This record gives sequence, C-alpha cells and structure tokens, in this order.
Amino acid sequence: MTERQAERAEERAGTEALLKRLPKGDLLLPYQAAITSRLFAGVPLLVIEKSRRIGLTWGLAAYAVLRAAAQPSAGGTTAWYMGYDLEMAREFIEVSAMWARAFGIAAEDAGEELLHDGDQAVGAFRIRFASGFKIVALPSVPRALRGKQGLVIVDEAAFHKDLPEVLKAALALLMWGGQVVVVSTHDGVDNPFNLLLDEIRSGRRKGETATITFADALAGGLYERVAQVAAARGRPLELDRAEWVADIRATYGEDAEEELDCVPRAGSGSLIRPDDLVACEHAEAGRPDLYRGGLCYGGWDVARRRDGQIQWLFELIGDVLWLRDRIETVGATFQEQSDRLAWLFRHRRVLKFGIDQTGMGEKVVEDERRVHGARVEGFLLTGPTRLDLGLSLAARFERGLIRIPADPVIRTDLRAIKRASAAGGGVRLVNEESVHADRFWAAAMASRLADDPPAVYAYRGVGRARHAPPGAAAFLRPDHADDRPVRARAARRAVSPW
Repeated sequence: MTERQAERAEERAGTEALLKRLPKGDLLLPYQAAITSRLFAGVPLLVIEKSRRIGLTWGLAAYAVLRAAAQPSAGGTTAWYMGYDLEMAREFIEVSAMWARAFGIAAEDAGEELLHDGDQAVGAFRIRFASGFKIVALPSVPRALRGKQGLVIVDEAAFHKDLPEVLKAALALLMWGGQVVVVSTHDGVDNPFNLLLDEIRSGRRKGETATITFADALAGGLYERVAQVAAARGRPLELDRAEWVADIRATYGEDAEEELDCVPRAGSGSLIRPDDLVACEHAEAGRPDLYRGGLCYGGWDVARRRDGQIQWLFELIGDVLWLRDRIETVGATFQEQSDRLAWLFRHRRVLKFGIDQTGMGEKVVEDERRVHGARVEGFLLTGPTRLDLGLSLAARFERGLIRIPADPVIRTDLRAIKRASAAGGGVRLVNEESVHADRFWAAAMASRLADDPPAVYAYRGVGRARHAPPGAAAFLRPDHADDRPVRARAARRAVSPW
C-alpha cells in the first residue's frame, strides 16, 4: 500500500467511525444532500463544477449505493463510475463499501472483474448488492461504457485524457433512460468540461448544472465535518476555522480561484481572451431601445436551414462599438432575411454592412448592393480574410472598444474561434467543432468595417445671385433646394419587430 493509499484508508476509517455516531439524517452535508436530492428527482444529465477536496465524490458514492441497493421497482440500477485513473476507481469502491455499512445495507465484499469489448478487456472494481445490481468503477476507457445501462458518474472530468469520447459513450445511456453525472474541478476555460457547462447554460445542450465553491462547502459545514473526522482519527485540528481556511487558500496560492472558487483559468486557445470578453460585457448592450442615432456598422452571417442567420448592428459611440440590434432567425427565407436588413437601413444610420459572401452569400450580396449600394460590402471567408476579420475583432476586445451583452450563447460563439499554427510558422483560425460561430463572424465583419473611419465632407450652400453665371438661372430650381444643406435626421428609437 502506498503512502497516499494508507492516508486515504485512515481517512475513510475515521469517517466511518464518525458516521456510526451521527444520526441518519446528518450523514451527508447539506450540499451533498442537495445534489443527491436533485439526482433522485430524476434529472437525466447533471454537470457539477466544484471546489477541490469538499467530499462531493463521497456524497455521489452514497447516492450510487442507494440506487444500486434498491429493487428495480424502486428505481434500482447498476452504477458505473469512471475516474481518470485506476486508483480513483479503487477508492470509489472502497468508499461505496463504507457507505453500505453506514446505511446497514448488505453487500458482497469488493472485488475485481474484467469488462470485455470485443477482443479487449478492461480491469474494473465492483461491489454487488442483494438487489442484483452493482457498482462498477473503472478507469477512463470510453469503450468500457458501450452497451451499458444505468447510472454513470464521470469524476474529475476535466482531467480525463479523452473527455469528448468519454462523454459520447456516457451520454448514449440517456437514450435508454439512464442518468449521467459529470463532476469536476476546472482545468482551464477551453477544457471540454467547461465547454460542456457553457453548452448547457446557453441552451445548446439539454441538461442541468450545479456549482459548489469552497465558500459554499464551508457554509454547509465542511470545516466542522473535517474537524470531527480529524478528532475521530485521534488527530484534532490545531487551527480554528479562520486559520484553516486561510491555510487552505495559501496552499493553492494563485491557483485558488480555479481550484476552490470554480473560476476556470483563461486559456490560450481562443482567439479572444476570456477575460477581455468578460470585460466588454455590459447590461446596456444589445438593447435597440437605447440607440442614440449614431453611425452604425453591421455584419450578416447568411444561413437558410440548419444554422441560424445572424444580423448584428453596432452603434459607434465615441470609439466604442455598442451592439444594438440582434436579428437571429432559423429557417427564414432569403426574402424575409432581406426584409430584416431593409428595416435596419430604414431605421438606423447604417454606414457599412458586411455580408458573408461565401457560398450562398454570393447572390445575397449582389441583391443587397442593388438596393443599398456601396454601403453593403461582401466578404469571402477564406483563410486570409478570416484571419484579418478575426484579428480585428480580437484587437477590439483587447482594447475594450466593443460592448456586448453578458449572454452565454454569445460567449460560446465568440470563444469558438481558435488560433492555430499554419505551415511556415504562420497563424490560421479554426472553429470549435460543435459551434458554428455565426455571431463571431457577424461581429468581426462589423468590427473590420469600423476600423476604416468614414470620409467626412462639408457642404456649404451657394447663393444664386452672387455666384450664378449669366444665363444659368434657367437651370436652377426656383426654390433653391440645391443650396440647402441636408440636416441630420433625428434619432429613431425604433425597436425591431424581430
């Protein structure tokens, strides 16, 4: 037994001794009990971001025991636990056995078994119950979940070698009425675990999320439980609550925000830095009723069927682009999309509007230029153009010269464009596979058009009497309408009906 295994075994022994003395209703801490209650309520997919070392995995082991020990008529099922290594699997089974004893549930001694997938076998640990169900804990091998049914717990998901494949295998169980719990501390903003949270929060994927920070766990009695377990082990804590909390935070140092507060560290993969993106979010952005009558720049990512068409219009206030109008529709005909653009041109002072000219956008650009003239500009989204547009938008976020709403859907789109190396040491932009990034390109076209300031022309009326050449009077309108400067129209605060 390694030193770590010995320490964890001693910790389990101390916890088990404590559990024997606690009333049944106090075995789980409030945040552990809240999660198990949500799971018993039947949520199919629950993704939990958590602080490190708060005992949530132990709470999930208790839930797995109660489900596996129940009869089929009472919701009983086999539970599959997957950690990122074999040691985590072993410990989960040992904790499950501890909970079975604490609940007074009869179970076989923990053992090992081989799961077969064709010619390959995966070693796993298991514990069986009189119900006929079992808990099986295995390392991160996606193929081991193929063809299985029941409850799946993916622990410390952010640290799995191939989390997308693990999730694909686990979520397949939902088709047969299974339940999937994905839980982890964070490992960067671009990690698939954090992207999964964003997908659910933005409505792109069905499921529910939960957050348990170190502060949440403290409020739920974490320090008191740690002190009780330490006393049961014969090693009372020497630090009071405040000192213990300060010591924990000092241990994690600059990583405390990610490890304890559930704030993923900014990664280097996304073209737009997450902290720049958040800094440019504003509650007044995306509100057409706040349009002030300023010059506007827009972008239109054309789509007809599966992906939504996106028309974004920004108002330039000072040197900052404020998102005003968001017209986003799925399945709209080209005529309907054109009508929406025409509305923007009628009710806003549109200086330039960029349109994705790639593919089906070729004819769209031709049609709109016939109507709106040179104010419409087409962009062929090839490699060099994509890079030019993307760098313009990234620079605008970096300099704080853009404002967008705090919307997880927008955030997911804008973070989906990644910087990658190209042949010869250059840079190219690539899409996150699961996100089409329509909003990114709409914003990028508007940003690039706004990079080039408009030419300003002054106009002075010329009186006919002093400057008209002899014989020119017949060619001038009697009302001298030619000589009147056009005054700026009052700002129209019209709100799009879409």
